[in-house]
Amino acid sequence: MTQYTVDEEGLYQPARMHMDRSSKDYDPRAAAVAAEQGAADSVPDAQYIYGLFLHTGEAGVQRDTATAAEMFALSASGGCKPASIVAAEMTRNDADLMDRLLPLRLRGELGDTDACRRLFELYDNGAECVRKDHVEAVRFYTVCAEDDDVVAQDVVGFMYMMGKGVRKDRDAAVYWLNRASDNGSGSAMYHMGQMYDQGLCDTEPDIKQAVQWYRRGAEAGDMDAQFSLGCIYTLPRSKYTNEREAAVMFSKAAEQGHAEAQYQIGMMCAYGQGVKRDPSLAVRWLESACEGGFQQAMVDYANMSFEGQVIPKDLEKAAHWFTVAANRCNGYAQYALACMYGNGFYYEQSDETALKWFREAAEMGEVNSQYCLACFYYEGRGTEKDLSEAAMWFDQAADQGHPAAKAFLGMLQVTGSGTRQDVAEGLRNLNESAEQGYFEAQYYLGKLYYEGKYVDRNIPRAKKFLSLASKQGDRDAMALLNKIKTERSK
Repeated sequence: MTQYTVDEEGLYQPARMHMDRSSKDYDPRAAAVAAEQGAADSVPDAQYIYGLFLHTGEAGVQRDTATAAEMFALSASGGCKPASIVAAEMTRNDADLMDRLLPLRLRGELGDTDACRRLFELYDNGAECVRKDHVEAVRFYTVCAEDDDVVAQDVVGFMYMMGKGVRKDRDAAVYWLNRASDNGSGSAMYHMGQMYDQGLCDTEPDIKQAVQWYRRGAEAGDMDAQFSLGCIYTLPRSKYTNEREAAVMFSKAAEQGHAEAQYQIGMMCAYGQGVKRDPSLAVRWLESACEGGFQQAMVDYANMSFEGQVIPKDLEKAAHWFTVAANRCNGYAQYALACMYGNGFYYEQSDETALKWFREAAEMGEVNSQYCLACFYYEGRGTEKDLSEAAMWFDQAADQGHPAAKAFLGMLQVTGSGTRQDVAEGLRNLNESAEQGYFEAQYYLGKLYYEGKYVDRNIPRAKKFLSLASKQGDRDAMALLNKIKTERSK
């Protein structure tokens, strides 16, 4: 039997050498003949290639889709991944779709860069006819990179850097990113800076190298490089700290539509950091960032519009952007929207709608909403009074350190209201809340020690806690403290 050459990647060289468009040996007909010979000797890659020629009827091969399917199945069973992909696609797609897909694949295997570019898009993103497969995407796009396609070089380098579809390989990443950079790709320069900035792909973090690459990318007009350089300039107490230069970089990236850069320069204009304070310009950039989908911009711009301190007060804008962010599951925006409905700011007051938004945010872990939702159940606002639900949400918020929630939970635990009575645990929560300075916990502890119902009566301790609450202006604590003083004077 003839010995056929298969390289370390399992590629059948007698056929593959005739499929390389850059080679003097490029000859699809010769590739088909060699693939048929290799298929007869059960070489998986040869079976896959021959299957493509059989299915398409290209290069003088008699079209035979049934035998092609057999070739793909045999190749797949022999461990050829491309054949496995094709075999799976043939089970999912109808014949007409495969008649369009397989000629594209054959052209890709023959080094047609237009076909390879299209195959990359298909397998990188996934489509109706194919499933996402980054390995296959990189394999085809590397053909374009080798043909000096600068976008492909950048993308392939980035995929090696991130391990997307290929094993992370710093040498390969640097090779392709350098080639793309040499071809003028600002994006590749940014990715090189990113590698040194974040220590990606087993690279030792090196802020000096990162800045050099970001500067090259910024000068080439890459908005991500401009934004990243701006962020480095805002680092506190660094040799690179320079708010004025940060503003320049953020402005350049913002002009190109970088939403986070628009947010940053908008906030700098609002507060006069690195630039002259300009509320109208701040509004312009913050609105652009919001429209670009940056949620932090939506929340901060809505807050600023609500408060009216650094930009003009505008409750309509506040309500709009809180609502947009809330519908995108931003917990803080949901909390703020609930407060607007609960207090009747801009919207007609509605405890029911406030409850809805508090619950949405609480279930996402937003601590203030957990506390407010508990209060609504405790008071029966917008819903039936339910102490067990109140205790459950106070507990959730207390676990996140909310002092008021600890106080209310402690009170419920001491009395056994809505939860199992546990005086010791209740006192622990009340004391923690009191130590955090929460006046109601201080008042309730003073009241507990004065009354002596759940704990031993202790007037000096009662006076201590009531005095702390009184200093914060709590009228109930003042009244009870005066009562104790009157009783002691008799």
